[in-house]
Amino acid sequence: MHNHENKARNLKMNGNNCSKSLHTAFEEDINIGMDYPAPRSIEGKCGALLCALNILEKTGNKDKQKEFEKEFIKKFGYSKCIELMTHERRCSDYVGESAKMIDIILNEKI
Repeated sequence: MHNHENKARNLKMNGNNCSKSLHTAFEEDINIGMDYPAPRSIEGKCGALLCALNILEKTGNKDKQKEFEKEFIKKFGYSKCIELMTHERRCSDYVGESAKMIDIILNEKI
């Protein structure tokens, strides 16, 4: 099993934006293409959330998107970047946790 969580966190801590960090963590292991959504590009939502929803769609898990977003909000309290940034967590936490949540969903399909 690949450790997408640590890879995504490290990419974020090395200066990548949230969406690119999460996308890059998965792109070598699953066929998700090169494109990913820009952070805050849809209703100001967190780039990690937007990218996670994008990855789920690209991997045939579109039916899991609402569940993922609901769990993200349950875990962090918000979906919008500006709201998330007012709390003590770092963006690398949102990216890492999103990677972990995606891995759980993808492993359920195996």
